[in-house]
Amino acid sequence: MKGIRYVLAISWTLIALGAIAVFGLSDDDKDIKAPDVIEKTAAECEIPAFAKAIGHEDLWLKHNGCPPREKQNSDKK
Repeated sequence: MKGIRYVLAISWTLIALGAIAVFGLSDDDKDIKAPDVIEKTAAECEIPAFAKAIGHEDLWLKHNGCPPREKQNSDKK
């Protein structure tokens, strides 16, 4: 009885792997490319009060896909 269980388990495993190899791993319709950068509006990139309170304005912008703020002190040398 154990021999039949092993044979059935191995056969189902091979059938499943064969189906994945044939249908699941084809590259015909997979064009994985980096998504285009979506321009965000000023309202979407407005920094919330909690990020300002903890001093993480730049980090919030980065994590939400917004362009970085312009440094106001960059003109000083």
